[in-house]
Amino acid sequence: MFELTNEQRKCFALPPVQEHWERVKVKPSPYDSYDTYAFLDGKHIVKVIQVSDVPGQCMYWEYGADQMLSEDGKHILPKTEKGKPQNFTSAVLLKKTPVGTGLLFYRDHVDIFNYAAEQCYYRSYYEALKINDPDDFAAWVADWCCNTGEKELAEIHTFARRTRNHQKFKEGDFFRYRIKRNLYGYGRILVDYAKMRKEKIPFWDVFMGKPLCVAVYHIATENVNVTPEVLVSLKMMPAVMIMDNIFYYGECEIIGNMPITFEEENCTVHYGKYRKWEWDGICFQQGKTFAALENGKILYDHDFENAAIGWDLQVELPILSECIRKNSNAPYWNMIHPYQANTDLRNPKFKKELEEIKMQMGIGQER
Repeated sequence: MFELTNEQRKCFALPPVQEHWERVKVKPSPYDSYDTYAFLDGKHIVKVIQVSDVPGQCMYWEYGADQMLSEDGKHILPKTEKGKPQNFTSAVLLKKTPVGTGLLFYRDHVDIFNYAAEQCYYRSYYEALKINDPDDFAAWVADWCCNTGEKELAEIHTFARRTRNHQKFKEGDFFRYRIKRNLYGYGRILVDYAKMRKEKIPFWDVFMGKPLCVAVYHIATENVNVTPEVLVSLKMMPAVMIMDNIFYYGECEIIGNMPITFEEENCTVHYGKYRKWEWDGICFQQGKTFAALENGKILYDHDFENAAIGWDLQVELPILSECIRKNSNAPYWNMIHPYQANTDLRNPKFKKELEEIKMQMGIGQER
């Protein structure tokens, strides 16, 4: 079984395993595809590792814990007097909130997370790395540690000390996000649909949670001080719908704001049938443009509703880099998943369909 060494743990701001800690294999649940190990300081659970080498479900998750065991070591004690002891099993342990910093490798991606701050330091998704098995993960860990100098070590340990701080954000905000260890991207919040919902501004509310429409710019740089004045001169990637978590918890840092003056063509498009109580019709949404047609006939029996919403910015470095290289978003439509490309009315191949839909909804061809 692969396990980080204490020297490697330093590079991820994970506390080292102490010699006096006891390592215990936790009773699995019937459907576990992984092994769970708890590290005990007396009766105090201080660290958890879950690991699997099952093909397609490979996993290594190490994180801090703060739970107390009963004297016989069979139960996890409650945090309050009203609670009840629970069996010391992997299923129960998994429900307990991690503490400190965590390193997660699961299936093909890696995240470094601060559970107190609710922030990711690094997401391999943005870099588009494919880490498929424990050997790949071990090689990735070795490379990460090899490239951890004093600057990187200080930075990740500063990140590990962060506490939860709710960041304010609004439409027109510019933000910075981490693509690789020392490579950054920049983007902008275009529409805050949760704010529209709160202010009772009509829109087709097919989204979960607190949705934002955001887009990233054609830039990938080691410069952490790119200004909004520079960014507004750059092209944008097609916008995506996203939950507000990475902004609310400050993972994406707001770096400035300007009034939004561009047209809405870059915002996500949503079109389809809508049934609610006695109302049966068709809706269209793009940016802040909303139209509804009662008892209308849908023009295309296609999944153009586009109601999916993600947790991250949904832009991988190879796609971003190719768009930057060609100074065009054409590579985006050829490189994203076919389902995404074939259900997005902004795709140039749907130009005729989008024009007809706008005409149907009374929007016309011009905004």
